[in-house]
Amino acid sequence: MIIASIATATIMAVTSTVPANTDLDRDGLKDSIEVALGTDIYNADSDGDGYLDGEEVIHGYNPLGKVGDRKVARRIEVDLSKQQLHYFFNNVKIGSYYVSTGRLSAKTPTGNFKILRKVPVKHYLGINVSYPNTKWNLEFKRGYYIHSAYWHNDFGVKPRSGGCINLTLPDAEQMYQYLDAGDKVVVYGKTPLKPLAKPANVQITAKKSAPVL
Repeated sequence: MIIASIATATIMAVTSTVPANTDLDRDGLKDSIEVALGTDIYNADSDGDGYLDGEEVIHGYNPLGKVGDRKVARRIEVDLSKQQLHYFFNNVKIGSYYVSTGRLSAKTPTGNFKILRKVPVKHYLGINVSYPNTKWNLEFKRGYYIHSAYWHNDFGVKPRSGGCINLTLPDAEQMYQYLDAGDKVVVYGKTPLKPLAKPANVQITAKKSAPVL
């Protein structure tokens, strides 16, 4: 207990001395995040495997492990009230995206879930609805997916789906690469009753081509 308290206090003290938006080693991760993760803020490739720490983290790999190591705690949280998705790596928040969730007549379910399966391309069919070739589909509850949506641009503004969680194509692809079956999904908040203010872009911590592992 005492050792854990000392370690926590040390991390907090170090983090407080690191400017929030610096990236000294230019690996795509803010130094404050690197301190929280335990990676080296002066070494762009902390584990020496040939991949930048930022590349590994945003694609779900362990920046302190061997090549291909994905044995880390990944989760996403979806805030219905704000129409945002936040993603975490070992309990450290890495970044956020705007989403469009289920409309009032077809709400996105709230609660704790897990990724059940990954489907690269899917055809969504419904009453007067047909969306073929929809990419990057992550099922988190039977019949409910996190996926790209090419048919609207209301991310962060207006719930548009039939219960799924919509992302832009690039954001959906990154989440598809980041998450594995079994990873945690938490959905909370309430579906907005009216459109939200048009948001500015949410910047993720790093965005590079996926490492081939």
